[in-house]
Amino acid sequence: MTANRMMAGLAVLLLAGASALAQSPRPNTVAKDSCAAAAPPPPEMAAWSKPRPLAAALNEADAAKAPLQPGVAVTAKFAPVAEVKYRVPLEKADGPAVFGGLYTLKIAEAATYRIASSAGPWMDVFVRTTPVTSSAHGHGPPCTGIGKMVDFPLQPGDYLVQFSESLTPDPEIMGVKLSR
Repeated sequence: MTANRMMAGLAVLLLAGASALAQSPRPNTVAKDSCAAAAPPPPEMAAWSKPRPLAAALNEADAAKAPLQPGVAVTAKFAPVAEVKYRVPLEKADGPAVFGGLYTLKIAEAATYRIASSAGPWMDVFVRTTPVTSSAHGHGPPCTGIGKMVDFPLQPGDYLVQFSESLTPDPEIMGVKLSR
């Protein structure tokens, strides 16, 4: 094989690899570890830096034992998704993003609520058996450790929050009220 053919083959492999990486989801564009200093979270998320441990439930019957409270950050303890009985079964659960769990969320006042995570898990919110459609989603501010944020318009009541496809079994998560 000539040197030119070898270089051409290497170029094709590098381009294919770059394309695959471009299609991979990234939970945060700037990892907290790559920052010279940690940045403070947004004011409404001041408690982000003081999480308390809270294990996720593996089924709805136990979800009440895993209550998220608006304004309180937690270090989740997710399980492999194969062990979780989700309200809506996952379309796929393979690859490296295989952790998740269930939490409850009690809302006292109608508003838009943001659910944030240090990792990039998929987040579903349900009122009874109906999924709530998110109103916005994005990455957290650089160097805060917040990887993903999803906003949901919620009315007073009890909700089930379903996390799946997490890259880590122990991300920080937090729900906060944004507006009325």
